[in-house]
Amino acid sequence: MRVLIALLLVFTVSYGKNLKLKDTPPELSNYYPPKSGKMEFLELMHTLSVSMTGVVVNVREKDWENAKKWAERLQRNYLRIGEMVGKWDKLLKKKEMEAVVRAVKEKNPSAVRMNLQTVGKSCVQCHKNYKLSAKVKFHSPDFTGMKLEDPVSGMKYSIEDYMKAMTDDMKRLKVYSIDGKKDRARRAGFNFIKRFEGLTQMCGECHTGKKSEDVYFGIDVEKRVTALREAVVNVDVIRIKRNLNWLSENNCGKCHNVHETPYLLREKFGRKR
Repeated sequence: MRVLIALLLVFTVSYGKNLKLKDTPPELSNYYPPKSGKMEFLELMHTLSVSMTGVVVNVREKDWENAKKWAERLQRNYLRIGEMVGKWDKLLKKKEMEAVVRAVKEKNPSAVRMNLQTVGKSCVQCHKNYKLSAKVKFHSPDFTGMKLEDPVSGMKYSIEDYMKAMTDDMKRLKVYSIDGKKDRARRAGFNFIKRFEGLTQMCGECHTGKKSEDVYFGIDVEKRVTALREAVVNVDVIRIKRNLNWLSENNCGKCHNVHETPYLLREKFGRKR
């Protein structure tokens, strides 16, 4: 029965090294937000995983009555994949799934193992092709259509335009301060700080807890912004660079590492789900 346990581990983790980025079938979006708040397909995946474990552990323990219960539950929910997503119906190993149930009823562990392996491989192959794209599309934050009020111009900006304006301010601050153009450096610096602090209106919609506030806009960040403001007033090139670098590494970088990668991957599929 160790073989059955080994197979179970393969089914659950082996696809990780070979993930692909194929777009999911359109009908899958019917079972995730914003079309559905129940996330039915994800729940189905969890049910299948538990059911397969139920078969494996009960066959190992020769508890054939419970093994039969879990095998029938596995078959019933396995077939639901094709009912929910028509494109995937032809990929299901229906005969082998039926053979798993039959082998359990006949108390034939070797037949259970052989057919369960084939069923499991169909799960692994689908995960390789679609799990990453499903996570990107349905589990990562969607910033589509979000607008921020720009504290400098007073206009509504898209996320992209807001980030570009703030980044341009930062680069102009560096250029003007090094070039000795103090008035322009101060203007760019104060605009950067206004826009940086204005990010709280976007981040605060999701990061509502005190801990999140402390990490992204807590006392350490406030101290650095205050130090940057003083450096901008004095056009102190060294302190401007030091505080901008700290904010970049400890604030901007953290957010980008979490959100920018799935955002860019989402672009592969277009903005709409």
